[in-house]
Amino acid sequence: LVATGASSFNDVKRAIKEIQKFNKKIILMQCNTNYTADFSNHQYLNLEVIHQYKNHFKNKVILGLSDHTFGHNSVLGAVAMGARVVEKHFTDDNNRTGPDHKFSMNPKTWRLMIDETRLLEKSLGDGKKRIENNEKDSVIVQRRSIRASKDLLRNQKIKENMLTYLRPAPKNSLAPYEKNKILNKTLKTNIKKGDLVNWPKIKN
Repeated sequence: LVATGASSFNDVKRAIKEIQKFNKKIILMQCNTNYTADFSNHQYLNLEVIHQYKNHFKNKVILGLSDHTFGHNSVLGAVAMGARVVEKHFTDDNNRTGPDHKFSMNPKTWRLMIDETRLLEKSLGDGKKRIENNEKDSVIVQRRSIRASKDLLRNQKIKENMLTYLRPAPKNSLAPYEKNKILNKTLKTNIKKGDLVNWPKIKN
């Protein structure tokens, strides 16, 4: 485990190069070494360095955070950026005498940190955009479909002023962006105002 507080990027690269000669299993942790428990230390934590480590060392290290700030917002931010190991100071009583106790986690705040981190991990997902299982009803309810703006008759040619775009959008409907595919096509059935205009009702 390599905490990189009070170090330049060149220091970090040199350290990793030397360590890799003996051990390639490295956890590389961004760190700001300051034990004052001052809230202003957050502005120096620089969690974006985790991205720098990720881009430079690729898959050669496990990313992490060694943290001396109060609370656990920093941990949530680091995990969101890819950190998988976290070092935090721990105490049974924040009122004890000593430089570390004030910003250390206690049993209650540690439990809260873990619970919120696990919830965050679930929220992060796999990074692949798709319609999720819990959105499948929303796709129907929230999207608009092509519908008749007035009563239409069999053998009419479809013109833009005959169409409107309303919710919901059931499975066999056409989306508004598909309107050019059906303009000037001929209807093979009557369609009432507000009903779907879709391929089963259009002549090939």
